[in-house]
Amino acid sequence: MNYTNQFGESVQIAASDEIWLNDEFFAREMAKLPTDAPRAGLAYRVSTKGQVDHDDIPMQKIECRKFCAQHGWRVVLEKAEKGVSGSKVSATKRDAIQELKAEAEKGNIDILLVFLFDRLGRIESETPYVVEWFVKHGVEVWSTREGQQKIDSHTDKLINYIRFWQAAGESEKIAERVATRIQQLNSSGHYSGGTVAYGYRAVHKGRVNKKGKPVKDLEVDPAEAPIVQELFELAAYEGKSAYAMAEMLNNRGLRTHSGAKFTPVHVLRILRHEGYLGYIVTRSVRSQHLPELEIISPELFKKANEMVDMRCTANAEARKVAHKSDNNTLLAGLVYCAHCGAKMSGFMHHDRYKLRDGTVKESLKPKYNCYQRAQKLRDCDGQALYLADRVDGIVLEVVRELFSSIRRAPRDKLLEQKIRQEYQDKRKQKAALEKRLQDCEHALERYEAEVLRCLDGESGFSQEMLARLIAKAEAELRAARQEYAKVLQEAEDDREFAQKIKECYRQFCGWAEEFELAPLARKRMILSELLEKVEVSKGYQVTVRVKLTYKQFLELCQTEETSEISLRNATGGSVA
Repeated sequence: MNYTNQFGESVQIAASDEIWLNDEFFAREMAKLPTDAPRAGLAYRVSTKGQVDHDDIPMQKIECRKFCAQHGWRVVLEKAEKGVSGSKVSATKRDAIQELKAEAEKGNIDILLVFLFDRLGRIESETPYVVEWFVKHGVEVWSTREGQQKIDSHTDKLINYIRFWQAAGESEKIAERVATRIQQLNSSGHYSGGTVAYGYRAVHKGRVNKKGKPVKDLEVDPAEAPIVQELFELAAYEGKSAYAMAEMLNNRGLRTHSGAKFTPVHVLRILRHEGYLGYIVTRSVRSQHLPELEIISPELFKKANEMVDMRCTANAEARKVAHKSDNNTLLAGLVYCAHCGAKMSGFMHHDRYKLRDGTVKESLKPKYNCYQRAQKLRDCDGQALYLADRVDGIVLEVVRELFSSIRRAPRDKLLEQKIRQEYQDKRKQKAALEKRLQDCEHALERYEAEVLRCLDGESGFSQEMLARLIAKAEAELRAARQEYAKVLQEAEDDREFAQKIKECYRQFCGWAEEFELAPLARKRMILSELLEKVEVSKGYQVTVRVKLTYKQFLELCQTEETSEISLRNATGGSVA
């Protein structure tokens, strides 16, 4: 018969030893002992799932039962713990230890026997005192391999502590070896077990471990991957909340890998999981990029997580999207009161009014509310409520004009021409500064060479004059170097700006194409990217403030005919 020992090694058990697992045989052996034989309690423990699966406890049971029979001890109690870590679980939380203590207090056992002392535990600050507790209660503590543990002298106590200190160290080494091996597997792109993220599945692909046993690898689940993609797109492009997406998945009858309903926490874990970029990620290591595991592009992942961050309560003041994704207003999160500067909230408002014939009508309309004014939290002389449709209409007209100006612009040519002109100007400035640097360096070298002639009395300059000239030349050289460094930095900034402007152009053109046909949630997301804020004052005077990056882009794209995009109409909408 084969068993796995405490070291994970497969061991062939002899037939003569197997008989000790037979309870009837063991009971007959115990019956042969005298009635006054010492009473022994046996404790077995395995700490890992693998040891439980391979059933390491029979190995301990054989050794302990044989040891008791050889020493003439009567076994009155056997306690086994499966899958209990001796280095992580306190003795106070281990039922077997507590039951053995209870029996010791009742005087029912004289000896506590274990296979190895570390079966009692591996916690250096606790387990030595567990042993000491049993000894003080009149119970001898024995190990089949290490003999009896006494505490008669100070040396015995020290040996007792050192033994479990060493056992704790062994646990740490084992944990370190296991963690290192898991890191090596993960960094090599191999799945090492654990929870499989939604969108993937673990399957056998022919890989085996060092013992020749098949192990699983990850692959994209074709049924779940599109759902993961959809969640990222909803978060990035429509600003859907985790709660709304969890409800959507549950309404479709979908469940997590554990069979539970989706919660906002599940959805947020999906959106935060970097593994969808094509990596196997653990707490301490990330594998090399695995294209076959990539579900989400880096751009979509970044965009979705930016929206998640923006929706956080901690970022409430900076939030440019609606607090609730089912908000019916266009500018929720963007609209501010121009009088007090407070952010306004969008909500559905019930209006009741009476007609001339006396009938009362009710209507439900979206409105923007200056909460600070309504609750008298700050001084505000503006309106408390604004019709959302009216404010949204003004902003839409302004935004359409912005997009229209892009369509009228000569696409990339004008943009590239302006960027090229600025580059040429910087290049000329740089060349002029390089010449100035050379002149300053040459002048300083000439004055320094004149010093030796002055000391020999051959120079036409006095020492005082040379000192003033050298100090002046050094100051001019220092200023020229600072200005040159500044121009170099500006040139680098201009390159970055030009790249950013090109990205803005592509983004802007894409928005201009899709805006009119986009659903409300998508329009809201586009506006949150394009606009810094929308300020509303009495009489529906609306000021639309474009984000700085896009404002710079619009200024670059301006022609003589459209040198200023500013709309003013009956409602007073304007662009800033």
